[in-house]
Amino acid sequence: MKGVLFYSGLKGGTGKTTLALNSAVVLAYLWRDVSQYPVVFLDLTPSLGTASIILMGDPARAAASPSLSDYITGKLADPLRAFYVRVWNAEKGQFRLVFSYFSQNTPYMRRQLEYVLKLVRERLSPLVALIDAPPLAIEGIVGGLVDCVVPVTTPDASAIEAVRSRIDAINAKRLRPVLNMYMPEYPVSAIHAAPWERVMESAFGEPPHIVPFDRLLHATRQAVEVEVLKLRPSESPAVRAILAYAKYLSTVVV
Repeated sequence: MKGVLFYSGLKGGTGKTTLALNSAVVLAYLWRDVSQYPVVFLDLTPSLGTASIILMGDPARAAASPSLSDYITGKLADPLRAFYVRVWNAEKGQFRLVFSYFSQNTPYMRRQLEYVLKLVRERLSPLVALIDAPPLAIEGIVGGLVDCVVPVTTPDASAIEAVRSRIDAINAKRLRPVLNMYMPEYPVSAIHAAPWERVMESAFGEPPHIVPFDRLLHATRQAVEVEVLKLRPSESPAVRAILAYAKYLSTVVV
């Protein structure tokens, strides 16, 4: 099992969760015939992240169901009792995504997360665990526990610096950075007096994968839907870009 962390440093609002969740769903579909549970998705956001609400289908249900918060506080002895399976039916067959989340703002330690990942590896045998990191200082907790890290940022100097300045503490292989919500009509960073693509390459050592700003994508998120399951690539440039990144992940993480 490879662990992949989607990371934006201390910066929120980068679209990191959208990229992480949609990538998890796409990989679960691509690997549906390889393993019963090919992908595990962990939403580490305190107090119900967007991804957990979407996957559970209802905020009230998500809040009332056992979560990793219950394991951390001692209410659950086995953390896998806080994991769920979301099933979708597609033309080419059924596919599944295993996931878990925190329902409360429950502080946890590195050894607790390490134990959860150990049980996931031993009992579920997924190909990959995708982890959505919250915009908090969690480098000391996740550092060394994941194999790869995906830097996710927006065309914003502070967002890029928030990732660049802290990502080395993750101690994991750095994958292609993502420049999210990019608007072609504003291609240049005024602060750097250079195109955003060049700024990203300078910060992370390689050109970014660009996900364009897409109002249709944001409308779908407001409807609490997984975007790649509701929007066709032909109608959403952002979905096309997300699909392309998920396919890239499928070639480099296993």
